[in-house]
Amino acid sequence: MAYFLRQDKKKKGTYLQMYDSYWDKDKKASYTKSVMAFGYVEDLVSDEIPDPIAYYKEFVKKRNEERNASIAEETRPRAFESPVEKNIGHFLLHTLMTELNVKKFIDILASQRRFQFSIYDMLAQLIHARVINPCSKSKTVSSVFPHLYGGVHISEDQVYDGCCFIGESYKKYIELFNHCYEEYYPRDFSSVFFDCTNYYFEIDTPSEDKQKGPSKEHKNDPIIGQALLLDADLVPVAMQMYPGNESEKPYIRKVINEMKRRHRVSGKTVQVADKGLNCARNIYAAVKEADDGYIFSRSVHGRNLSEKEKTWLLLENDANVFTDYTDEKGNIKFRLKSCIDTFNYKFKETDPATGEETETFFSVTEKRIVSYNPSLAKKQKAEIMKMADKAANYTTYKKIAKEELGDSAKYIKVTGRDKTGKKINPIIEINQDKIEEDLRYAGYNLLVTSEIDMDSLKVYDTYHSLWKIEESFRITKSYLDARPAYMQKKESIYGHFLICYLGLFLLRVLEIKIFKNKINAYELIRFIRDLRVVRINDDSYINISRDQAVNEKIKELTGLTNLDALFLSEKEIENLFRNCMLIDS
Repeated sequence: MAYFLRQDKKKKGTYLQMYDSYWDKDKKASYTKSVMAFGYVEDLVSDEIPDPIAYYKEFVKKRNEERNASIAEETRPRAFESPVEKNIGHFLLHTLMTELNVKKFIDILASQRRFQFSIYDMLAQLIHARVINPCSKSKTVSSVFPHLYGGVHISEDQVYDGCCFIGESYKKYIELFNHCYEEYYPRDFSSVFFDCTNYYFEIDTPSEDKQKGPSKEHKNDPIIGQALLLDADLVPVAMQMYPGNESEKPYIRKVINEMKRRHRVSGKTVQVADKGLNCARNIYAAVKEADDGYIFSRSVHGRNLSEKEKTWLLLENDANVFTDYTDEKGNIKFRLKSCIDTFNYKFKETDPATGEETETFFSVTEKRIVSYNPSLAKKQKAEIMKMADKAANYTTYKKIAKEELGDSAKYIKVTGRDKTGKKINPIIEINQDKIEEDLRYAGYNLLVTSEIDMDSLKVYDTYHSLWKIEESFRITKSYLDARPAYMQKKESIYGHFLICYLGLFLLRVLEIKIFKNKINAYELIRFIRDLRVVRINDDSYINISRDQAVNEKIKELTGLTNLDALFLSEKEIENLFRNCMLIDS
């Protein structure tokens, strides 16, 4: 309200006071109260104040001006107090999670602990934040959560407690999302795609699952491994974490066996993986133990193939015919040839209970498919010559810095003994035979499969769908910033990777099932990050998104015509979160 000068007529004269008028919300009435008393007019007259009434009117006027200025400053919006900019692009993720109806199951899982916050809200906001602006958990709470439209307050401590809780049983949450997803989209397990990666930790000492091993980034920091499985539709179905110093090869068996058990899969599944997972033990597990099939790649270099196999690889005659596959202009994209034969395998295995080692021999009838890609050959030959040139610079040194040479070291031959076996000063020279062999096999790839009746082109196309799992790792690492991980507790780390996995899972469902591959995951991430609004009054926002191309795509796919409107009302934004339908009922 406002101050005013009150003049009361009393026996001694006019009495001056400064009063304040205010509104009582409870009584819904206007009231006044004395703030300051000045005294009688006659007593206030002096050389400085010849006219007390005029003087104190001016005094009250200045106090009103000061008060108004103070109120205006106090009520002025603050940049760090209540964010005006809000992200609304995550309505796609929010709507999908709502329609999958995962909340009721998450609430049941969380009921065993008396959290003072909602585990579902925490999980959802962490997924949204991971897609919008991936950063540390501390920064997520302070800088991302406040900008999520419809977000609730969750403290940093609550985030850490919640991550630890969900990380303790991360496989349950994956199974939960799978269960809800399969209510709408039956899984296709006719083929599954498997691969592994690892993530480094910026810590000095290995601990728990964070152990030193072969890092994908060639770092020397402790790492943790991650196995990922996609179904035939290329939608993620399972994820498993494992210590960084363990081989990734056994995890294809563990994850697929667990998938079959959890999903009660009884039919044949064709396992698809690259050469890193191709070993006799995994082939035995697929065809002899699980009655499954496989499509693996094999390296055409080094000792991986016999001389007979290497000769057949390049052979082209009436009995070994390549089929050419061309583009629209008639240029060769790739060539294929195949053969069917019986191949012998063996592997050694140690019994964990007794420590006794046994060797197993077995035979498999396989189809082997050779592919040749001219573009790949050109690229690989250029890389080989680059490595050979690098190796040539080290032939004059007595000691070879292998950490500096990297893969080029294979093109250097060191002779330390003469023909009689006597030690001599090491002779360092270029391994020309190795260079020529690698150039000869550039562009060639070999696929091995148990599916002898499957068309060679079908095998080739199925195997090359593995790019989707490699892309999934790229999205997780580069766009969802799963690395480097800074959390310390094992359960919190698993909670962190669960958030990243679920973010990937939801993006893939949107891309593959909701939008039928008419938009890719990268464009979805761009849209979710770009769609932002700024409040301009109590019921209106201005749309500050800038990516018109991806906005138009989402508009067309969803039928939401107001996504590019300059002004959006509160009701329109609420409708995006409450009434947008993605899954066809």
